[in-house]
Amino acid sequence: MARIEPLTKPYPPEFVAAMERMLGPGAEPLLIFKTLARHARAWEKFTGSSMAGKGPLGFRAKEVVIDRTVARCGNNYEWGLHIAFFSKKAELTEAQIRSLALGNADDGNWAEPDATLIATVDALIDRKKLTDAEHARVAAQFDEAQLLEVVQLVGFYHSVSLLCGALAFPNEPSTQMIPTA
Repeated sequence: MARIEPLTKPYPPEFVAAMERMLGPGAEPLLIFKTLARHARAWEKFTGSSMAGKGPLGFRAKEVVIDRTVARCGNNYEWGLHIAFFSKKAELTEAQIRSLALGNADDGNWAEPDATLIATVDALIDRKKLTDAEHARVAAQFDEAQLLEVVQLVGFYHSVSLLCGALAFPNEPSTQMIPTA
């Protein structure tokens, strides 16, 4: 059970409207949304910092960054959601999904752009910065707007991982845990 009781039905009209915009009409809101929406400031900060929607990175690149970030942060909740709902659209193979959890940028599962993203995520999580060589590698393949989105995605999903861990969110139904071996 999560440590903060989530909203229950009937949901406030403004929350229903937000969920319809985010998930489509009639979709059941996720636990993270129902929990944060209990407190207006937390909900506003979360949605205001959200990296949802189309941005300068392509869909696959965005998912590689998100999946690697949440795996490195031990966030089973977001891992389960992203693998269940987005990995096929991102055209991630089973070997690549496993690599995002257990492998590394140079384990043979990745073309150079994806390997660069994984190495960038790892550097940001491990050291909170990029060396000149790491920056040159990512800048050679991604423009400034894309690089900024990579950094913002890592930061946002690191924050989401802290929320999920602090509040002990269980996985959503029919989602998987991060592989450990």
